[in-house]
Amino acid sequence: MSGWTKEELEAISKDDNLYISIPNPDGSMHRPAWIWIAQAGDDLYCRGYAGTSARWYQSAQREGQGHISVGGVEKDVRFEFPTDEETNDRVDEGYRQKYEGSPYLPPMISKRARQATVRLIPKD
Repeated sequence: MSGWTKEELEAISKDDNLYISIPNPDGSMHRPAWIWIAQAGDDLYCRGYAGTSARWYQSAQREGQGHISVGGVEKDVRFEFPTDEETNDRVDEGYRQKYEGSPYLPPMISKRARQATVRLIPKD
């Protein structure tokens, strides 16, 4: 079970803009970063357009948790970093379904971006 409610998934699926905030080492929250979000099954994922060199991605790896705002949903989340091909293929399909026709889609399903896949898991 993903931990996301049906209502949350519906609201999030209608919005292309995810804002993610990650704590700084001193505990303060970093300014929100705008990134794309994709759904695969009942799970939510995001990726670094710049791959693993994206600053927000590096912070996500370091801190392991953050806060998201998307589609009217505000949620504290923890991060997982899947690297398996099956998950990444499903996430690619989620991006294709949501952002079909965008010139930014090819970079978001590239090998570089796939290396920076993050699963968003709601904290209880």
